[in-house]
Amino acid sequence: MEPEHRAATRAQSVAVAAHPDQLPEPGAAPDDRPDGARREPLSCVRIIETAVRYVDSNCLDELSMRRLGSELGVEAMSLYRYFPSKGALLDAVVGWLLRDLALPDERGTQDWEGQVRDFAVSFRRITRQHPHLMPLLSVRSPDDPLLQGIHDRMIDVWCRAGLSPEDAQSAQRALQSYLSGSSQWHQESCQGEAAETDFRYGLDVFLDGVRSRVAEAAAAS
Repeated sequence: MEPEHRAATRAQSVAVAAHPDQLPEPGAAPDDRPDGARREPLSCVRIIETAVRYVDSNCLDELSMRRLGSELGVEAMSLYRYFPSKGALLDAVVGWLLRDLALPDERGTQDWEGQVRDFAVSFRRITRQHPHLMPLLSVRSPDDPLLQGIHDRMIDVWCRAGLSPEDAQSAQRALQSYLSGSSQWHQESCQGEAAETDFRYGLDVFLDGVRSRVAEAAAAS
C-alpha cells in the first residue's frame, strides 16, 4: 500500500467499524520547537481534531498544513510524518466525521426503515455540527474507498427490505443525494426548526416511496 493512502485507509476502517477510539496514532513526534518547550505530543487523532476545530471556526479553504502546524505549535513539516499530504489529512478527517454514522446492524435484527432513518439522521447531525466540512462529504461518490464499506452495508439493508440489487443501488444513491443536497441547501437558504421539519418531511416521503416499491415487488412475486 502506498504511504499516501495509509491515513485514508485507516480512517475508513474506523468509520466502517464505528469505533471512535481506534483512529491510528503512530506515536509521538519529537518536540522540534526552537525553545524546546514541553507540549502535548502529536498524534493522528490530535492533528485531525485540531484540523476539524480550525475548519469549524474558519472555513475549509483556509486550512493549510502551515496554518494547522501553527495551531498545534509545530512546524508544518512535523505533520507530514503522520499525513504525507493535505489530501491524506482530509481523507482522515472524513473518516473521523463518519465514525459517528449510525451504521446498519449486519445481523439484520432491526427493521430496514429504522436502520435507514437512523443512518440518515446521523448523517444530518454530522453536517449540522460541522457545516464547513460538508464539501468533503458531498463531493465523494459511492465508489470512493472511504465510503465503499458504508455503501455496501446500506445496500444490504435495501436488499433485505425487498429491493432487487439494482434497485438497492438506486435507492442508496438517491438517499445519499437527498442527504447531501438537503444539507447544503438548508445551510445556504433555510435554517433553524423549519429546516429540520423540511428534512424529516422529505425523509418520510422518500421512505414512503420505497415502502410502496417494496410492496409492489412483493405483490408481483
